[in-house]
Amino acid sequence: MNPTHGRDPVTAISEAKATGRAAEIFADIREVMQIPLITSIWRTLADIEGGLEATWAATRPIYETGQPDAALQALKARSEFPVPGPLSADTLRAAGLLVEDRQAFGAVIDAYNRSNGMNLIALNALVGEPSGQASNYTLTSPDSWPELRPLLEKEEIEAETWALLERVKLLGATNDNPSIATLWRHLAHWPGLLSLVIESYEPMQEEGALVESIEGVMESVIVASSGISHFKPSTAEIPDEAWQMVVHYSAGVSRMVTLGHGVAQWIKAVE
Repeated sequence: MNPTHGRDPVTAISEAKATGRAAEIFADIREVMQIPLITSIWRTLADIEGGLEATWAATRPIYETGQPDAALQALKARSEFPVPGPLSADTLRAAGLLVEDRQAFGAVIDAYNRSNGMNLIALNALVGEPSGQASNYTLTSPDSWPELRPLLEKEEIEAETWALLERVKLLGATNDNPSIATLWRHLAHWPGLLSLVIESYEPMQEEGALVESIEGVMESVIVASSGISHFKPSTAEIPDEAWQMVVHYSAGVSRMVTLGHGVAQWIKAVE
């Protein structure tokens, strides 16, 4: 999400600080989506009066069908995500990353890939129009989640690591001032990984391969979402500011879905 549209994910309310109705909705989102964390779209919507509650009320029935999850699994199976050259265990060790680190940051990446991916599909279904037949993907069951390292606030991140976040945020971006995606900030626990991502993906950025991959993923999502859109209820109660935020998010989060899945495949194939 671009800071010029809505709120910046860095300054959005954290789950730990949410109280009252927002905390109740966050808990419901976790349960319905079967995710271990709340990503930025829901946390930024909490800053708009009535935005979080109305948007979740309209999106919840879409998630209850199970189709966003199943569509994401189908997308992962057939899409080509951007993966750099082979990554070796020696390279990870040289970056200060141990075997146990790989398990920890791999779980964080998987958590965002599930949450961002499902949101990309479901919210495009919410803002789009139904087309063709209602989707009927085979339903799947997600794995359980390990305990994740906490998301760090800006003041908890060292200046050198923040400088890496300012570079990694540009990957796949089509404007000069994108916001720092929450996945990257969550990976600030492992600056060595951020450095490897930058070093390996910047050439793909310069060649145009990242934008091409993102566009391909988005084309597939639009097709999937048009079938899932049959399940959406009325959106009339969503405040206009919240609606515009969702529209912007649903168009832009494909960047992090594409990159996140590419990075996940890259690190899982470590030799």
